[in-house]
Amino acid sequence: MIVDNHSKTKLLKRIVEGDGFPSLSSLAVKLIEIAADDRASAQDLAAIIEKDPGLATQLLKLAGSAFFARPVPATSISRAVVFLGFNKVRIMALSLSLRNIFPMGKRGAMDYDHFWKTSLYRALIAQAFVHSVQPDNLDPEEAFVAALILEIGLLMLYEISTEEMKKTFPGGNLPLENVIAWEEESLGINHREVGGFVLERWHFSDHLILTQSLYGAPALEREEPALCRIVELARRMTELVFGSATDLHEFHQQAESLLNLDRKAINGVLLKAFDDVEELAEQLRVTIDSQTDIISLMEKANQALVRINTGMDTTVQKLLDQARQHNSSLTRMSEKMSKSRREILQNTLDAVAHEIRNPLLAIGGFAGRLASTTKKGDRVGQYAQIITDESARLEQILRDIIEYSKEREYTFVEKDIASVVDGVLHETEGLFHKKDINVVRDYPNEAVLLSVDLDGITRVLRQLFENAVNMVERTSGTVAVTVNPSTETGQVCIAVSDNGRPIPHDIREALLSSNLSAKTFSGGLGLPMAQKIIEAHNGRMELHVQEQKGNTISIFLPGLGPF
Repeated sequence: MIVDNHSKTKLLKRIVEGDGFPSLSSLAVKLIEIAADDRASAQDLAAIIEKDPGLATQLLKLAGSAFFARPVPATSISRAVVFLGFNKVRIMALSLSLRNIFPMGKRGAMDYDHFWKTSLYRALIAQAFVHSVQPDNLDPEEAFVAALILEIGLLMLYEISTEEMKKTFPGGNLPLENVIAWEEESLGINHREVGGFVLERWHFSDHLILTQSLYGAPALEREEPALCRIVELARRMTELVFGSATDLHEFHQQAESLLNLDRKAINGVLLKAFDDVEELAEQLRVTIDSQTDIISLMEKANQALVRINTGMDTTVQKLLDQARQHNSSLTRMSEKMSKSRREILQNTLDAVAHEIRNPLLAIGGFAGRLASTTKKGDRVGQYAQIITDESARLEQILRDIIEYSKEREYTFVEKDIASVVDGVLHETEGLFHKKDINVVRDYPNEAVLLSVDLDGITRVLRQLFENAVNMVERTSGTVAVTVNPSTETGQVCIAVSDNGRPIPHDIREALLSSNLSAKTFSGGLGLPMAQKIIEAHNGRMELHVQEQKGNTISIFLPGLGPF
């Protein structure tokens, strides 16, 4: 639709004249004038508010609410101004006035309840950002009102639309860019233009008007005023809660970069908004259930985890394939070339880890902070804890995969393997004592010499002992450890047997499958890593499971003989 400047002017004139919807009351106009007049005093403000009993009553309730945590309730507007400060009260009064000129409920395609709910969350998030960042010359209450009325032009544009257009008007939770595109196509003007024009006529400050004209990437440019960046970030965060956006990590990145806040502080800003919103909503006569809104956000976080989990298997398989190709090609390369290949592989691993880990940290960090601040048994807290645990599990799998895929340097020395086994048993005896497990040793009398990487073989033995203890569910179980050199094969067998429950199938697959994947690591890194170390010793690992009787994991290593 092509609309000339004359048609735009007519539309704006209808809006300013209040055609089709209630105009600002004379009281609201005076409040706006005071908000823009640095010479106005607290007494001037109180005198105006007191002329409207309804507004005065609302303001006193708001001033005495838990949101402002006043120890003594304000009994007069003058006292409220003293308690809360001139700037806070004028912004509160202005917010109430603007809120009162529009209806509630859903009318046609416009959901006024949703509009004011998202506006209030956006305002609280912007206000909390200013409190956290404390940029020069920026008042938290000004950020609150800038974010609260950021989309006020949407209501005005809706009210002057034809009845036919109102049926398809984007008054729900569509992304801002989609709404603006529809408005410009259908009406030839967008609601941000309307908002900027109206705020200018109401004598708002220039930098508050600027928040109307800047949105999307331009609003986040570093050279733009801090208010524009903060309000845009608050808008994006609110869209994450109520809209189609699901990338909490992207929001964290933007806030970290632009406001120099860490992840903990950003999560604190969001949780503070959830904490404060119901109290303030009641005073502004907006219906909000913050518990439901938090659960909605948690559901999006859970969906993001499902996507990460689903995509991880494919990504990890590619990494493991690269690692196997790299290892098999080392013998065909010069040392210089193999070192270069290792570096390329490691860089790839690090890049993938970064790509997957950061979203996990964003989701897990927020859910963990939420879980820690809720009461025990609270439904939201329980949901948040589930997401926290799942994030931690996926992160651990990722760490395991990266460690498994890294090239390890081995240093081989001659050692009596029976002495090494006995030393590791001594170090880990606390594990066996906790379950009152009886340890049976069976070693040869003579030294059994092997060429081993001491750190690597110690890690393997610890893992085998830990696995055996985990399988024994009852007390007074038994773990048998044998060292058996074979004159026929020239190998030494080290076996760890338990009389516990069968080793789970996913762990068995990790030891038996040559085609490892992310699912292989769901049981933990320990045994797959142990197998990799044993293979580096030119040995092998075998697993024998007897239902109702226990498990035996055996490792076979080339001996230095003769035995």
